[in-house]
Amino acid sequence: MNETPASLSSEISRLATELKRLEQRLGSEALAEIAPLNDFRLAVDNVRLKAWSVSELFNARYTREDPNAVLTFLAAERLRRLDHLVRNLCGDMERGAITSQTSGMQSLLEALTTLQQIARHPEPRSRQSYTVKNAAG
Repeated sequence: MNETPASLSSEISRLATELKRLEQRLGSEALAEIAPLNDFRLAVDNVRLKAWSVSELFNARYTREDPNAVLTFLAAERLRRLDHLVRNLCGDMERGAITSQTSGMQSLLEALTTLQQIARHPEPRSRQSYTVKNAAG
C-alpha cells in the first residue's frame, strides 16, 4: 500500500480518534476473551515505539540535529524499556505467574542467550552473526 504523507497523516488522525473511543470502551465493557486484547496490546506497543522513533527522527531532521544522536538515544530508550520489562518478569516469576512451561519461555531464553553473547562483545556485527526468533510471529 503506497500512501502519501497526507493520507498517512489522515489515517493517523482517524486511528487516534478510534483509540480514544476504544479506551473508553475498555474501561466500561467486559471482554469475551483475552487473546484479542493481548494481540492488540502488542500491536499498540510496537506502533507506539515506532511512532515515537519516527517522531524523534523527524524532529532531529527539522532541528538539524545529528540523526545518529537520535538513534543512540532511541537505543538507550530500548535498554531502559528492556530493563523495566526484565524486572517485571522477575517479579512475575517470583510470584509463580510465569514458569518454565509458560508459552514463550523457550523463545525468551534463546533471545537472552543471544543478547548475552552480543553484550560480551558489543562491537558492531553483521545482522547475520546472530539470529533471534521473533516471538510475535
